[in-house]
Amino acid sequence: MISEPWLSLILPCRNQGKYIAALLSKYLPSLDRAGISFELIVVPNACTDETVDVVSRLAKQDERVRIITLADGGWGRAVRAGLEAARGSILAYTNSARTDPEILPAFLQSYMEHGECLVKARREARQAPLREIGSALYNLEARAFLGLSCRDLNGTPKMFSRTFYESLSVASTGDLFDLELIAGAERQRLPIFEIPVKGFHRHGGKSSTSLSSAWSMYAGVLRLWRAWKWRSTIRP
Repeated sequence: MISEPWLSLILPCRNQGKYIAALLSKYLPSLDRAGISFELIVVPNACTDETVDVVSRLAKQDERVRIITLADGGWGRAVRAGLEAARGSILAYTNSARTDPEILPAFLQSYMEHGECLVKARREARQAPLREIGSALYNLEARAFLGLSCRDLNGTPKMFSRTFYESLSVASTGDLFDLELIAGAERQRLPIFEIPVKGFHRHGGKSSTSLSSAWSMYAGVLRLWRAWKWRSTIRP
């Protein structure tokens, strides 16, 4: 077992059994080139295909790969499970279906140059007009109600220190995880650096984003705004 890896990268996945092996084989050399110690924590959640079996075999072959299996789905639930199991002092997570592993060294370099901060992706395109419009409205709502400055709240990879994450109380088990994380960073005045990345087609599988989940995200911004407003009224 790797002792105290510097970086823990969380990779939530669902029903990616047909290509998860090939995908992980790209993450490993990309991080190797960065010259750091690391672990990949793969979190299959609510999978109904062979994903768990494939990742389990890979974890037995390479000690840098770990697996945490969840019966229930949820983006936030999967990310949180991985982060809670992580051993690294630097934590990161990304959408495994839509991330090019080759971009990771640039995120690592930015983090090491800036010190205590949060480094994240800012997607320049999503290859889907409706997703572009929905994301723009979501980010505009977050700026208007919460004063957040990030242009792409949900862009991944995201990289930050264990110290920062443990200072938060992120409650979301769904798509609002990223909103809570960024809001926490901005309230703590943690520097945030956004790296522009080109759109990347899905490796496979289907997106879990639906109209109902999109509405839930819009409503989530308002819930967080009301919670902040209520806390400010009772502060002595």
